[in-house]
Amino acid sequence: MNYFRTAGLLALLSCLASPAPATEDLAMRAQAMLATDIAHGNPGAVALVARGDQVLFRGAAGVANLELDVPLSAEQRFHIGSITKTLTAATVLELAAAHKLSLDDPLSRYLPDFPNGSHITLAQLLDHTAGIGDDWEANPAEALDTRTLVKRIADKAPDFAPGTAWRYSNSGYMLLGAVIERVTGQPWDRAMHDLVLVPAGMEHTLYAGDEQIVPGQVEGYSVDERGNATHAAFASMTGPGAAGALTSTADDLFKFLRALHGDLLPPEWRRAMTSPKTTSDGQQVPYGYGVATGTVRGKPVWEHNGGIPGFATQYTYFPEQDVTVVVLANTDGGRPNPRALAHRLGALAVGDPYTVWTPRALSVREMQPLAGSYRISGDSVHTLGVRDAKLTIRRDGGPERELAIAAGDVLYYAGDGTDYIHVVRGAKGQPVALEFHADGMPASRREPRLP
Repeated sequence: MNYFRTAGLLALLSCLASPAPATEDLAMRAQAMLATDIAHGNPGAVALVARGDQVLFRGAAGVANLELDVPLSAEQRFHIGSITKTLTAATVLELAAAHKLSLDDPLSRYLPDFPNGSHITLAQLLDHTAGIGDDWEANPAEALDTRTLVKRIADKAPDFAPGTAWRYSNSGYMLLGAVIERVTGQPWDRAMHDLVLVPAGMEHTLYAGDEQIVPGQVEGYSVDERGNATHAAFASMTGPGAAGALTSTADDLFKFLRALHGDLLPPEWRRAMTSPKTTSDGQQVPYGYGVATGTVRGKPVWEHNGGIPGFATQYTYFPEQDVTVVVLANTDGGRPNPRALAHRLGALAVGDPYTVWTPRALSVREMQPLAGSYRISGDSVHTLGVRDAKLTIRRDGGPERELAIAAGDVLYYAGDGTDYIHVVRGAKGQPVALEFHADGMPASRREPRLP
């Protein structure tokens, strides 16, 4: 069998659009995805898929509280981490639309003592080009107020001159929380409640701090080195602030996204929020204002993920197909992977599903010939190895990830299912290169094996 030809054919077939499945079929297949990704009795996830205003699927799998064996349900609340940034950005844009601030305003107008604040604009804080770094010291369990957050951030040198580069910055959004408070005279979450949550009909979203009892709030979990669930380390929700401290539900986030792409903001502000920005030298960055821009299966999407101890979250919106996906997980252990799950559910809903690979078992002896280094470009390499009878991949000393193996010499990230790798073999059957298929699309690069 010509494995290269087989894998290429599968990739081509997966890229051909097919009619979106009927609601009943989609719901059944979506629930099967959840069940496949989430082991019985483990923490899990809630997922919601909608087309326009119609919810096509709302479901859950896994456990909300392991000690009490409480099953997850779609109505429960999760810490949403950095998805908070989208709501913070919407709050700032509401204030801009009401002419209470301008995105061109320097930070110094609101925080006059912040270093170099006269050269940092609110727009740069919103799109992560301000150069505000996250490399400042704090005990995750320490309670912090806005004033203390601003001082900690101000005490650290910037990462780069404002506007010259892009780097994701939690600190920048904490500063936006301080700006909201200065403009409105209210705590950032109270201003957000009035300007965004109430207009969007979000009755189950709030900033709860550390001591408040929140009905329906699920427990968050991590995993140990053997993959077993553990309690997540405590982290004070006062620290993330406007960058990541909200609690919400899948339905509330769906309501927000419908309002955001409806009449929550004037059209020109919505376009500004969801359009990629550029650095001062014209380099485009895949981020608007609180919204990441990209593609899934070649289709434009607006999205954001969130990660906070015990939780991982994702929303993905397909503007051309008007399809919304929200995935909230109460584990930060990577299984399930909310981003990958949201992309797979969204691709299914728009009629362009990913190939579903069937894993097959290989012995260590069969896996060992794949072990080695493969050049990505320049000095960057991928290293394949075998550990604990599992095939792994690591890029340039980064985190090690497990690979699953499918027929046709296909490798894919365990628990993901969006990207895959085809092993190219020489005349004698030896691995000579890796073909990377990002997002399940035709091969984006070929990585030759190093001697």
